[in-house]
Amino acid sequence: MIDVVQSKDGCLYEITRKGAKDTCYVVVPNPEDLVKSHLMFAVREEVEVLKERIAELMERINQLEVENTYLRAHASQDTLAQLPAVGTKPPPQPQGPQPPVS
Repeated sequence: MIDVVQSKDGCLYEITRKGAKDTCYVVVPNPEDLVKSHLMFAVREEVEVLKERIAELMERINQLEVENTYLRAHASQDTLAQLPAVGTKPPPQPQGPQPPVS
């Protein structure tokens, strides 16, 4: 159980564990500042993780662009003619079984 006593100097937390006889007291001068610092720390950690992920994805994009350039340079004109134009979406693939072509 945690009891909180507030004063102008901060908060005094009385912490008692179930079944324990001893009590622990913790004084937090500015609980708002403590919460703010914990949130800022958590946000900074998440930002770092996201920056790393963005860097990985940018590296993958660059790798795919190099591969795409190489493949286009070595593809036949017939193959290139079958590719969709840049910026257009490919036609949707039909779902389910395909009818026989005769």
